[in-house]
Amino acid sequence: MGEKWLKIVYQEKNSSRLKKHYRSWAKEYDNDLKEWGYTYPKQLKKIIDKIKIGRKSKILDAGCGTGLVAQTLKDLKFNNITGLDFSKDMLAIAKSKKIYRKLMCESLNRKTSLRGNQFDVVLCTGVLTAGHVGPNAIKELIRLTKKNGYLILSVSETVFKKLGFKKELELRQNELRTKLISNRFVANPNHSHSAYSRMYVLTKI
Repeated sequence: MGEKWLKIVYQEKNSSRLKKHYRSWAKEYDNDLKEWGYTYPKQLKKIIDKIKIGRKSKILDAGCGTGLVAQTLKDLKFNNITGLDFSKDMLAIAKSKKIYRKLMCESLNRKTSLRGNQFDVVLCTGVLTAGHVGPNAIKELIRLTKKNGYLILSVSETVFKKLGFKKELELRQNELRTKLISNRFVANPNHSHSAYSRMYVLTKI
């Protein structure tokens, strides 16, 4: 069943239908991704091991889904985490895990209601991709990040240039400084259609 949903959500271009797809998939989402060997949590831990992030840092998990990636943060003793996602059904699963201090149901494809310049770390993994959130969202993610704070993004190599993420980051060079770029990795190695991705760690100037 999960094989079907992954293909559907990445091909869907209508946000209302996309919400319905995630409503149908939400209860099985975690199990499916674990079965596929979902590597974003492991990759995030590698990033955190390389950069100094205080355990009291205020973190935004932008596009948090069910909280799969933020579980890594909780395991590493981070406890000031806000989660934001456009799917109420995915957020319901995230809430049950007791990872987040606050959860918000909003889209990253428009300006959010969050106050700007408030987060030490803004994390956005598995979200900047086809059918979900476009490159224009990077402007909003920057707005939410404190000066000298970290913006941690993941983007698949198949869409990085094609959908304009590379160009958007280049246009934001006066606002962001590249801290590090991860080695390429496969997000879902046990899934037949998984692609290579990278994680980008950027500092807000």
